[in-house]
Amino acid sequence: MGLGGASWASQADLVVVGPVVTMAASRPRARGLAVADGKIVFVGDAASARNLLRSGGRLIALEPGQVVIPGLVDAHNHMMDAGLMRQRCPLDMPARPGGACGEAKNKVDALKMIAKYSKEHPDLEWVIGSGWSGDWDWVNRDLGPSAAELDAVVADRPAVFYDDNGHSAWLNSLGLKAARIDACERVPRGRIECKDDKPWGTLREAAQDRLEEVVPKPTPEQWLAGLLEAQAYLHSLGITMLQDANVNPSMVQAYSEAAKNQRLTMKVVAAQLAAPGTGKTPEALADGLAQQRADYSFGRFSASAAKIFIDGILEPRTAALLAPYLGGNDRGILNWDSADLAKLVSRLDRDGMQVHMHAIGDRAVREGLDALAAARLANGPSDNRHHMAHLQLVARADLPRFRKLGVIANVQPFWMFPDRWFEEDAEKEIGPERAGQFYPLRSIERAGARIAAGSDWFVSSPNPFLAIQVGMTRQDPDPDAPVGAPWIPAERVSRQVLLAAYTLGGAYLNHRENETGSLEVGKAADFVIVDRNPLTVPVREIGGTQVLNTFVDGEEVYAAKRATGVTSPSRPEEGRPQGAGRARR
Repeated sequence: MGLGGASWASQADLVVVGPVVTMAASRPRARGLAVADGKIVFVGDAASARNLLRSGGRLIALEPGQVVIPGLVDAHNHMMDAGLMRQRCPLDMPARPGGACGEAKNKVDALKMIAKYSKEHPDLEWVIGSGWSGDWDWVNRDLGPSAAELDAVVADRPAVFYDDNGHSAWLNSLGLKAARIDACERVPRGRIECKDDKPWGTLREAAQDRLEEVVPKPTPEQWLAGLLEAQAYLHSLGITMLQDANVNPSMVQAYSEAAKNQRLTMKVVAAQLAAPGTGKTPEALADGLAQQRADYSFGRFSASAAKIFIDGILEPRTAALLAPYLGGNDRGILNWDSADLAKLVSRLDRDGMQVHMHAIGDRAVREGLDALAAARLANGPSDNRHHMAHLQLVARADLPRFRKLGVIANVQPFWMFPDRWFEEDAEKEIGPERAGQFYPLRSIERAGARIAAGSDWFVSSPNPFLAIQVGMTRQDPDPDAPVGAPWIPAERVSRQVLLAAYTLGGAYLNHRENETGSLEVGKAADFVIVDRNPLTVPVREIGGTQVLNTFVDGEEVYAAKRATGVTSPSRPEEGRPQGAGRARR
């Protein structure tokens, strides 16, 4: 199928011949693809595609096993935050000169890396990093790492290390002092971990807000450097579009400047943080986010979504549950009063802003759905495509509400195998019945909800092929790990469903289904060449898929090696960045 018939003859800038997985219902498979002016002008047989190539254009003939797939869409990613962390001392990313500390496997590794980084950077006012795991053998795992443990390697200046999911912070004694945390006071929507009536060194959820006033803020140059590095890495994994799931005004401005200066090669929708506890009314808060959208959206960047954290996470008991955690009456933390949440969501919906909710516990899911139902009652149906991310626990009664309310399930398939916390603590914290209901993806699909997929990088690996494998198998993807029984096997879904969630689903969620998500004439030439077909290779080999080339709007933004059959010069051969390992969420 072509556009405009013979008028496009010999006008294509780029032609790819070989197997093409289009993800288009009308023609799911093809043998050739032609691109002109950043758009797809032909999808069909190889001979016809070749005939469209203009003189001096580029021809890529795929080698055996290679295949073209649509550009992948990560519906929940923290690209700019991850890039900034990469410039500092993350403990869960490959080491790099002057920046990332490395991939620590335990507390001992982490402390060695922190000590080395601190010694190598004596000029830093604060030592800042991230990536520690609550699963490690801290002196007290329930309370998290202590100030004393960090003092042992950084005692000459304040230090803070955020955990691998962004919901906790670990400070040394000078960090606690700088943040004026010297008492075990109650914190709305958060917790200061304490022992013997003294702050321990770990802050949970909103207690981290105390740091905002004292930790040095990133400069625009640092934001840009992080963006460019993270963007290049994600392109190497085949990602051409994403929703950045938590951005502040400085990040919005950095994205906008990058777009205006043609430095942004990723298509980005930003979910601006709607923070509770600011003193603003829900209506005023929503109006401010809408104004940011109007002021800064440009080109490939749109600040058209709002991020709402409804609760925390299960491990430190900050996820909001319908029934208490075992051993008491604690039902976790809700960040919003129900009435205020409904007002905020209704105003955002009225203003045409998309709502992106973080909901881990079943109580948080219900609160979010109730707020979205209130918005529909107030405003009527809309096409804002609100969505809810994570969905670790969902009450069975709430599953049909996703379809009824038009709420998209934004899922993270890479999380769907058991980690140490699940194996050792989950049943003790919430009981076996609820622990056996984690991540009900198949149930969500059966209920008729739309599904989009994301990684939550920096929290876990951004590799979509690993995520597809895990969502299909519910098993540890590590090739060196024992292949155990599938985890909650009734919730497995097919690879077709998962690839669609990373393409069509993500494009739809971001209001870009007419532009990207499938390979069809008239759409943007956002596509990826990979070394195997993820829809046909043995399931345990999906995660090993290698991206060879990534194109956005017909422009090559990543090349692992020189492709065969190129008739005009391509970019120099580049090494493929290392893949991130699994992080503890």
